[in-house]
Amino acid sequence: MKSSELAALARVTVRTLRHYHQVGILEEPPRGTNGYRDYGVHDLVRLLRIRRLADLGIPLEHMPRMLDEADREHSPLLDQIEEGIDDEIRRL
Repeated sequence: MKSSELAALARVTVRTLRHYHQVGILEEPPRGTNGYRDYGVHDLVRLLRIRRLADLGIPLEHMPRMLDEADREHSPLLDQIEEGIDDEIRRL
């Protein structure tokens, strides 16, 4: 799929995709014979994970480690975020 199609499915802009390529959290796929980047489903899944982590307040610089970890279930950063959410719930 093209950049514009991937961006629409993930509800981000094409500029955001390019930024994610630039900072290294989303690999730039090869270009097809038509010159367009050719994204696959795995790119969409990774992009959706990136968006979810961003929505949780995870800084972009922490994402490669979190996305590529073999054991994603236990991350100190996620523990900190969970504590912050628990504190906010108690406060509310």
